[in-house]
Amino acid sequence: MKKILSALGLFVSVISFSQQELTLASAIEKALANNYQIKLIKANYEISQTQNSWGMAGFVPTFSLNVNNNNNLSDNTNNPASFFPGVVLSDNLNASLDMSWTVFSGFGIRINKERFDQLEEQTKGNAIVVIETTIYDIIVAYYTAVTQERKLDILKEMLQFSKSKLDYWQLKADMGLEPSIDLLQYKTQVLTDSSNYLLQQLSFKNSKRNLNLEMGEPFENEYTLTDKIEFDVPAATWGELYDYMIANNQNIKNQYINVELQRLNTEAKQSAYYPVVTLNLGATPSVGRIELFGDNAFTTSTNSVNYYGNVALRYTLFNGYTRDRNVEIAKIQEEISVMQADELVLNLSHNLRAIFELYQTQSKVEDMSLERVKYGKMLWEMGVENYNMGTLNVFALNDIKLAYEQAVMNYYDRLFELVKTHFDLMRLTGTITQQFHIPEKLEPQD
Repeated sequence: MKKILSALGLFVSVISFSQQELTLASAIEKALANNYQIKLIKANYEISQTQNSWGMAGFVPTFSLNVNNNNNLSDNTNNPASFFPGVVLSDNLNASLDMSWTVFSGFGIRINKERFDQLEEQTKGNAIVVIETTIYDIIVAYYTAVTQERKLDILKEMLQFSKSKLDYWQLKADMGLEPSIDLLQYKTQVLTDSSNYLLQQLSFKNSKRNLNLEMGEPFENEYTLTDKIEFDVPAATWGELYDYMIANNQNIKNQYINVELQRLNTEAKQSAYYPVVTLNLGATPSVGRIELFGDNAFTTSTNSVNYYGNVALRYTLFNGYTRDRNVEIAKIQEEISVMQADELVLNLSHNLRAIFELYQTQSKVEDMSLERVKYGKMLWEMGVENYNMGTLNVFALNDIKLAYEQAVMNYYDRLFELVKTHFDLMRLTGTITQQFHIPEKLEPQD
């Protein structure tokens, strides 16, 4: 049995040794490389960049080349009115090079180009939101796993203590001494601690599995988490956080882009009141061959080029007030987009205030939880010492042990909540985008 346990211990140590170290930064890089939503949004961003051109806006003229080959065989043998009595073969090759250019369309071309600019910015903004959300989810998943691992460590420490005391009292019982209350108590305690340890081990495995899912990695991949739960707390007031949110929150930026798109839509509808001027230029060369069969047979060739240049002006005098209604609807839609932007700012400001006050409260609670751990540890060490001296019974020591264990577990929960709220503030104020340089991640890498 001991050989089997030794082999098992060696196997576990080999697995642990083969595990790769994983920092929070490397976890984020893996997620950004593997996340399918990010890949899709990057592809959409590339499409919007390609689409954003003056040619797509209608500024560049259109050139077209047409080639026709016409063949005609006429039998004029019984046609006395024909200039070529007999059978006539006519073979003509016609080509035309045409240019069509919209010179003026009521400022529609400029409006289209500005719309493409805004659409590109909107697509980029949507991509930033997706990447920002992915980074936030990775941070939460990573620190969740770290928290569960720290909880597992304290439970392992308590289990090892219970096992060591059980071994001590069991040895006494094996030596012929009468079984004591301590022996029975530690047998019960080992079972309780083992159950808690196994359940916490499952929680830790689930948190690592969820982290792998967020990174787009297979569930069986094993990593050693190296980063501690720590962060720099910025000394920012409520007013500063609110200003950061207004200036940097990507959802607000996206909504303002939507407002600008609606404004351009209004201008596009108003452009229908202006005339449309188009310029058409072209050349039509033609070569042909005429062949007469019969007694007076002969063959001749033809060659000609026609040029043209036309300017056309089109203006709609009346279309049943459709233009007026379109403009009126566009203005209403523009007003709606402004109201939606104001509503978004109001909702986010309330959310930011709530999270800001929650963060302040959690900071104080976390400090008190840490103090509770310090005193709990001191009490636990004193309790163990007094128990070993025989001045404290096993029941009192167990109460101290449970209090210390709960204090540590509670502290890790409060610390994780504080960290999560900290990154909630960063997300709302757009600081995550700035800290991780998200806009640069959208551009092609050399």
